Amino acid sequence: MSEGIVVRKQGIGELLRIRPYVQFMLGKVIARFGDSIDSIAYSWMVYMLTGSKLLMGTLLAVNFLPNILLGLFAGALVDRMSPKKVIVLTNAGRGLLVGITALLFSLGQLQVWHLFVVTILISLLECFTSPAEVSSVPRLLPQSMLLSGNAMSSSASRVAELAGLALAGALIATAGIAWTIFIDAVLFALSAICMSRVVYPTNTSSTHENRAIHDDSVNPSANTKSIFAEMMDAFLFVRKHVLLLIVSILFAFVNFCLMPFNVLRTPYVMETLQAGAGGLSLLSGLMVGGMVLSGLWMSHAGANYRKSMLVISGIVMLGLSYALTALPAYMSDFQLPTAAACCLLMGFGIPLATTPLASYLMEVTPSEMLGRVSALQSMLCLSVVPLGSLAAGALAEWIALPVLFIVFGLLLALSVIMILFSKNFRQMS
Repeated sequence: MSEGIVVRKQGIGELLRIRPYVQFMLGKVIARFGDSIDSIAYSWMVYMLTGSKLLMGTLLAVNFLPNILLGLFAGALVDRMSPKKVIVLTNAGRGLLVGITALLFSLGQLQVWHLFVVTILISLLECFTSPAEVSSVPRLLPQSMLLSGNAMSSSASRVAELAGLALAGALIATAGIAWTIFIDAVLFALSAICMSRVVYPTNTSSTHENRAIHDDSVNPSANTKSIFAEMMDAFLFVRKHVLLLIVSILFAFVNFCLMPFNVLRTPYVMETLQAGAGGLSLLSGLMVGGMVLSGLWMSHAGANYRKSMLVISGIVMLGLSYALTALPAYMSDFQLPTAAACCLLMGFGIPLATTPLASYLMEVTPSEMLGRVSALQSMLCLSVVPLGSLAAGALAEWIALPVLFIVFGLLLALSVIMILFSKNFRQMS
């Protein structure tokens, strides 16, 4: 198929004809469905078990530490391994750990220190899963379809997440927290089975040239370079591509600003909105719904706009709607619907900001380096998240949640200023 034909055919129908990509996406969708159920149940479990906003912030901070400290090392290892095997093994391991958590909780034996241990172990496995998934996409799709493919994959994952969030409140109310978390464990195992059936093409178009790639192949450089030399290659690559460094710093700040909302969403629903687990599911579900709508729009029309414009629009929309989530605290009626509308807009802004940059990373990075380069960028973007999580939990003990949301939402929206002066960013097509 000629490149010209590929460029013209970027719709969902063309993507669905690529069977290995569809199989890969199905595995991701199953995992996201379980994850979304678990996110509500786990957050509810932690708050009911501890009742401490500071402890919730501390636990979330610990969740990101393995990625920050070991993410690059994990990415370099992934580049030496079969990405399919990495995804299968890590998903199976995550299912086992989640199942142990559910069992301990059902027996009344779950303690706070168990939460920290399980969180760290699951995060360690996620360090390997994420770069393996990033490395897989350009092996399964031609370069000209990366933006559409990433947008579609994001939308499909978000649809599954939306379904899980919508179901989570009902499951907690009927089956209980333990069974709800156990369902997530089963879904991780099912995802591992699905991923094991993905067949990677023996020949695919990479970023710079055609390479023979088999799903069990490893990077030939592994035989000649130490893993630390390969990690240094990732640093040098990001340093050479200044735009990757700029956007990594930007999204580190964006993630920092989002921490109050991420950490304190459960207390916000319970205390500010006076709603229960159903309210938390509604807000989370509408945020994911916004992501779905945004991803679907980009899969059809995103290629008509410059990536830089999409990123700026997404960040501004995300920040302003985040600040507006404070409105229900000053209203006597329609608090939950107002918060829901703000969450929908927040969700719409997230793919606008992130999907173009994910596609840019895949376009400029050689396939044999994607694991470690994506891991390095993830490490940079998450570098201040633990600090943000701890700050959010501590500040919430002294400052009202609506005030925190206003301040950090406006800071997030204004963060686009740091990239408007970058010529490289403005010229990103």
